[in-house]
Amino acid sequence: MVGKSDFINGFKVPGALGAPLIAKYITSISLFILPIAIVKYAIKGNYLLSGYFVVLSAVMAFDLWAHLKSRRLPINATMVLIAVHIGDLMLVANHGISSAFWAFPITIAGFFFSAHWVALVLGVAVAVLEVAVSYWAAQDFWFSFRLGMALITTILFMRYTLVTIGRLQAQLTDTLNYDALTGCRNRRAFMAMEQKGGLGSGGVVLFVDIDHFKEINDRYGHFVGDDILRNVAGLMREVLHGEGLLFRIGGEEFAIVLLKMPEDMGMRVAERIRQVISDAAMPEEARVTVSIGVEIYRAHGDLGAALRRADDHLYRAKQAGRNQVMNSRHTLHRP
Repeated sequence: MVGKSDFINGFKVPGALGAPLIAKYITSISLFILPIAIVKYAIKGNYLLSGYFVVLSAVMAFDLWAHLKSRRLPINATMVLIAVHIGDLMLVANHGISSAFWAFPITIAGFFFSAHWVALVLGVAVAVLEVAVSYWAAQDFWFSFRLGMALITTILFMRYTLVTIGRLQAQLTDTLNYDALTGCRNRRAFMAMEQKGGLGSGGVVLFVDIDHFKEINDRYGHFVGDDILRNVAGLMREVLHGEGLLFRIGGEEFAIVLLKMPEDMGMRVAERIRQVISDAAMPEEARVTVSIGVEIYRAHGDLGAALRRADDHLYRAKQAGRNQVMNSRHTLHRP
């Protein structure tokens, strides 16, 4: 079911699949084509149609200028698209069914000017109107029928194509942002999230490092090391219960962002993670422990700096004997 915000956003140019860029080029091409129609119908004496296209060209040019200048659209793109469809229907009604073929590029453009569900509904409505107006203009049932079927096929094809591309894009995003071995978000995802400022107003960041991991790899082999990395990541997820964001920063290092959580609570979560990993059975009965640095962050831009401070606390935990949780003031569990 479409909510109020989804309904409103449906009439905005979508941000995915390069839609803003494609919409910009479609508008630019239209502004080259429309003056030809304006001159043609003015010469023929159809000043109503010519004047309509003059206004439509001015609206499109104004929207394009505003987008290029400030990335905003003063006049809603979907409303402009509807106006273009109306212009095409006027052409069919006044100059015959040869103008009906403009409905195809206009319908395709709709999928780049609005959300897919809006483009789908608008496309079907226009297909019905095109069939009705073309039949009224030419009294040719089979042409109108074929036109309607071709438009519906085009709409369904565009819908299927864009949904498929969207799914592939989502899979590619997952590939880029998630670590294949552990299933955690990766360092790239951490940096992107920090830059976008999508982490709320503050919280706690944990920097987790597996103790003596090089020795584990040297003793048991890298395949066992990989199994241990997967196990450690899984144990951290169990402790977090979906409440935090888990990242594999590199090698045996992980970062955890706990949103809107006070530092003392973050220390308790970190200690719980340390204890669970320390007590867990691991492949080849390897003894696995972690050291954790804990630091608060107060604003979006502070997250990277907070991770560096947490890394300093982690270093002190290593120096103090490992298998510890440490922030700027306290140390939990001294072995």
